Amino acid sequence: MGLTEREQKLLDELEKSLGAGPTATAKRKLAAGNISGKRVIVGTLIFVGGLVALLSGVMNQSLLIGLSGFVAMLGGVYLAASTTSSK
Repeated sequence: MGLTEREQKLLDELEKSLGAGPTATAKRKLAAGNISGKRVIVGTLIFVGGLVALLSGVMNQSLLIGLSGFVAMLGGVYLAASTTSSK
């Protein structure tokens, strides 16, 4: 069963777009210069501190400590995963 003319055209366009590679904006977003090692390290340390606080809150049955640890964990992940602003 062969492809219709429309399907063949769509397949050719898809092959062209895949062969062209990522666009300039995608390359800029994925560039290694946008990721700061300092942010990753600090974010990881905040995440670990938040994990310790979360576990301490669970062991001591303290809702406030547990929630603050969870929020710190989220902040650490956000910081570690965020990129620097491109100017």
